[in-house]
Amino acid sequence: MLVFAIWQLAGNSAQAVTIYVKVLVDEEERAVDLLWKQRLTNRINAASDIINQYCDVRFAVAEFGTWDSDNNVNDLNRSLREFEQEVDPHPGQLAIGFSSQFKFRKGRNGLGGTRGPLHTHILLRESSTSIREPERLEAVVHELGHFLGAAHSSSRTSAMRPVIGDGQARAKAFRIGFDPINAKIVQLVGSEVNVLGVRRFRNLSEVTKRRIRDGYVRLAKELPEDPAAPHFIRYIDRLMPPAGKADAVKLPR
Repeated sequence: MLVFAIWQLAGNSAQAVTIYVKVLVDEEERAVDLLWKQRLTNRINAASDIINQYCDVRFAVAEFGTWDSDNNVNDLNRSLREFEQEVDPHPGQLAIGFSSQFKFRKGRNGLGGTRGPLHTHILLRESSTSIREPERLEAVVHELGHFLGAAHSSSRTSAMRPVIGDGQARAKAFRIGFDPINAKIVQLVGSEVNVLGVRRFRNLSEVTKRRIRDGYVRLAKELPEDPAAPHFIRYIDRLMPPAGKADAVKLPR
């Protein structure tokens, strides 16, 4: 029987490092500049407060901008690629784009995406009329979780469940946060971002890579059909010598 560890999070004893974010909207944004800038600043600040409960990392808006999204592109991966090509995150380390041109269809729709941990770009969909602000906040926390190494979880109350925007975040009693496995991963990655100044996933220490790989193995077993954790495991395995790898796990091709 697989036993999942429950980790206790120590109180934040170190001063949090700030990751500066360039926030952008596309040409489909209908609100005037003052309104969308305030709305998204509030959302980033609220997401930062949640993340900071798990690690000594905060996120703050460094600059605002706009970009022209291709109205003919409705695929999230292609939209993210376009955003990456058009937008330089400078003066921030991270660019977060909020696109209002995506047309939601019946069924599952991607609310956001990024390439992986400590990647420079995140794209979020702002155009769904059925999504409320608490769910938009949870989407930001979800993607910032990926930024700090989190993978998808089977926990029905975790911000890292594969499908969000399911109405849970609207409930007054609901608290946006991470499941224990992802909480530990975020804590470990956040610690190296803070203490060692790590800005690329490949530069994490081997000790941390081994420990977060153990978490990914557990998450992969929880969600055997989900590609996120197996993708991170493969990436770590390419970066580490064979002696540094943890127990093998059967990964989907």
